[in-house]
Amino acid sequence: MKMKMKRCIIQSIIVILCVLLTGLVAIAQDGKIVRIKVHSPSLEGNLFKDSPDRNVTIYLPPSYDTDPGISYPVVYLLHGYTVTDVYWTGGNYISNGNIKDWMNIWLKDGKVKEMIFVTPDSYNTLHGSWYTNSVATGNWGDFIAKDLVQYIDNHYRTLRQRESRAVIGHSMGGYGGMTLGMDYPDVFGCMGSLAGLIDMNNYPARINWAFAQGARLKNLSDFYSQSIDVQISIAMSAALSPNPDKPPFYADFPWEYDESNNLKQNQAVWDKFLARDVLKRIPSDIETLKRMRAIYIDCGTLDDFNFIVDARLVRDELQNLGIPHHYEEFSGNHLCCFMNSTGNALEVFSKAMSFEIEILTGVEPKGKLTTKWGEIKTNH
Repeated sequence: MKMKMKRCIIQSIIVILCVLLTGLVAIAQDGKIVRIKVHSPSLEGNLFKDSPDRNVTIYLPPSYDTDPGISYPVVYLLHGYTVTDVYWTGGNYISNGNIKDWMNIWLKDGKVKEMIFVTPDSYNTLHGSWYTNSVATGNWGDFIAKDLVQYIDNHYRTLRQRESRAVIGHSMGGYGGMTLGMDYPDVFGCMGSLAGLIDMNNYPARINWAFAQGARLKNLSDFYSQSIDVQISIAMSAALSPNPDKPPFYADFPWEYDESNNLKQNQAVWDKFLARDVLKRIPSDIETLKRMRAIYIDCGTLDDFNFIVDARLVRDELQNLGIPHHYEEFSGNHLCCFMNSTGNALEVFSKAMSFEIEILTGVEPKGKLTTKWGEIKTNH
């Protein structure tokens, strides 16, 4: 009887240990989300007095805490207009959108490789920065490509090279993903847009009345009672055609109403928009774009802002100029397939980004270099 009881106790202990070990393995296979604040000198002194101390949400892969010898590529994920850095972690209005849970699935299925994700909070007084350097709203491009990249590289185990960095975003963030890729090609080696505004002659030109309405407003407080179209037009004007001498929005507007209430275009201001237009920049940025390891573009055919027109025009221009890219479109609206799009883009980037230190041509290494997902060792 005592022997039976002893065996039962031992078996019970074994079962408990197995359960505990299984739980530990499950924990080890789970990534984690951290949220920090990063100070940005590039945003100091902006005319709207938005804080230069920005929230930043970071995803760290499962092996980050268990294998300190590994360094990782980084994907900078840029959120859309009216939302914040918690866009990819189940916040704002995205249901079932926690990137950590999705990464568990994608990693298990072999769809993607382990990497770090960084999403900065680019929500400002006007509900969105448009990821552009502006004397009115602050230098948001420099914040991300300079201040933030430097901070992440200094505080996390990253592969500090353009070949191991990507920038991509959704909607307004899609505009940011493409323009930051073109503006900072020595920082980012992959770029992309998920249902992004990447053709100024589509949506912005269609809401010319909204720009004119924005130009009529006399107080900053009036901004918050306007329609989404008017708010976007004001935010874009402050970012793309800033004028420090024209409060309350410190911007020139490409359309205004004249004394007879007729819509009138200011071509000089509109030219500033076109100078920052993704589609129009492609021919002049052809060499920069050909340097990219991957360019990812997608959009839903039922997009609420009709950004499918933008996506197709940019796709056609890239094809005509022989610029390699990955393009997808799907049956859906602006938000329906947001996380699926993210997974598809990360799959492309997983194949394109470097997961090891790139050796510069012409530099003679000392010893033999071996790598393990970014780990670098010298064998003499």
